[in-house]
Amino acid sequence: MVAADRDLKLRGYEVFRFGHDELKRPEDAKKLLLQFIPDMFSRFRVRL
Repeated sequence: MVAADRDLKLRGYEVFRFGHDELKRPEDAKKLLLQFIPDMFSRFRVRL
């Protein structure tokens, strides 16, 4: 997994990893993603 992340980064991709425990419970996953996705869209200037 770490080697794959390095390879992607060298090719210019951003890598965002989530741990199993962060996504295990649906209510925790929803809260995390509802915060993360708008922040990511803002960083990369994505508009809907």
